[in-house]
Amino acid sequence: MRPTFLGFETGRKGLSVVQKGLDITGQNLSNISTPGYTRQRVDQVSVGVSSFRSRYAVNTTYLAGQGVSISGISQTRDSFLDKRFREEFSDTYYYNQKYTILSDIESVVDEYASSSGISDALNEIFSALQDFSAENADEASCANILCTTFKGMTQVLQESISKLDKVSEQQKFDLGVSVDYVNDALSQLAGLNKQISTDMAININNSEYSAPNELLDERNLILDELSRYGNIDVAEQANGSVTVTMNGHTVVSGNQFETINYTQRSDGTVKLSWQSDGKEVKLASGSLKASVELINGRGPNIQSANETTEKGVLYYKDRLNTFARTLADTVNHIIPELDADGNIQKDSLGNVVYKQLLGALVQNSDGTFSTSQDVMITAENISITDAWSKDSSYAVFRNGSFAGSDYINQMTSALKVSDQNQFNTNGSYFTGTFSDYIQDISNTCAADTSFASGRLDASAAISDELLDRRDNVMGVSETEETTNMLMYQRSFQAISRLMTAMDEALDTIINKMGIVGR
Repeated sequence: MRPTFLGFETGRKGLSVVQKGLDITGQNLSNISTPGYTRQRVDQVSVGVSSFRSRYAVNTTYLAGQGVSISGISQTRDSFLDKRFREEFSDTYYYNQKYTILSDIESVVDEYASSSGISDALNEIFSALQDFSAENADEASCANILCTTFKGMTQVLQESISKLDKVSEQQKFDLGVSVDYVNDALSQLAGLNKQISTDMAININNSEYSAPNELLDERNLILDELSRYGNIDVAEQANGSVTVTMNGHTVVSGNQFETINYTQRSDGTVKLSWQSDGKEVKLASGSLKASVELINGRGPNIQSANETTEKGVLYYKDRLNTFARTLADTVNHIIPELDADGNIQKDSLGNVVYKQLLGALVQNSDGTFSTSQDVMITAENISITDAWSKDSSYAVFRNGSFAGSDYINQMTSALKVSDQNQFNTNGSYFTGTFSDYIQDISNTCAADTSFASGRLDASAAISDELLDRRDNVMGVSETEETTNMLMYQRSFQAISRLMTAMDEALDTIINKMGIVGR
């Protein structure tokens, strides 16, 4: 025969479980808007009937119905959805960062949206050359206007390079901030690993198996954020800790973590390396990868191992430098110099000596600036020469036997009409007019930006879908929790009625049996 008070113990256990169920329901509803919170549930199991704890075997039939027990408080998460979401989230932020940087570059080289860009400066030069007609070829006013338009072109080129440098500096600063965040996140993950494994070991030793769910939520939230910066893989260990790898390189194991070193090289490129072995950080996705690719991006014809084949800041700086050099080379080989007798000057090899209208602005040892033909011309240093700056009529050809307008027409044809100009950028050639070349720069950047934008939209749509699916699993549903609350309330009432019934039965057994008929 079963123990007399076994039914009360069954009811007590039931009330305890129901009360805990109400507590967890309240916990879920209270955290319905808490970032990273995972819905919790009470894991209930029926109390098993066994005689192994007794010295003597007993008939377990008499001990059946011992009620319910709590095996733990678990979270409703799907590890596969976590993995898929983090993978797609990493791709999304790769394209997001790529689109952001390319948009900044496009704001500099977009000739369609600009009203004061290189194309406008070219049009000003074309207009000045047109006014410099045959009958006006030696007029000082036209010469002054032509000099002014070329000076304006050099200033636009210098300003464009300066803006690209600012884009690069901003991205380098942002990259440093991102690396600091990643290192801090890895440190936090290692600390959480230690806390979680310690707590789980204590619970197991106390015959309880309840994971520290709040710490798990905090860790999972950090892992989600970390996936923005690079592709990560997460492997759960038996002691509750996780091992995190970034593109195959272990960055967190137990309470140990790896850090990333960020270096800015003297050639303008950047490098990310692992603290432990100094090897370069190579990632398959994430914002760190996009930043490094476009800061170091020199295009398909890279000049050193430090650079990437992406068309980034260095690529567009190179193309503007090519424009500046080609422009200077063209205008510096059109108008001949005259000797003391008024004849076309030639060098010792019999080659015509031309007037140098554009050169490289350099700083002298005494702190002053002057133009030089011995320094490579770039968009950053291009300037009208000292001779032309001092005398705007320097560009006018006069010797009495040739009309100056002939050379002006040659310059017009070379800059505006000729489609045979060769623009060589690190071995990549473009043939066409100067206007065509500038439009090609703008079109190339626009196409890359548009592609990054399209990939960002597609990846973001997939990320949002995976996030919704994951939220359906781990998120708190107000309707579901309200239903659970009503269920626990009814269970509480039912168990209370059970204990009342058992109390009445026990009262009958103890106080009323054997006195009937007296």
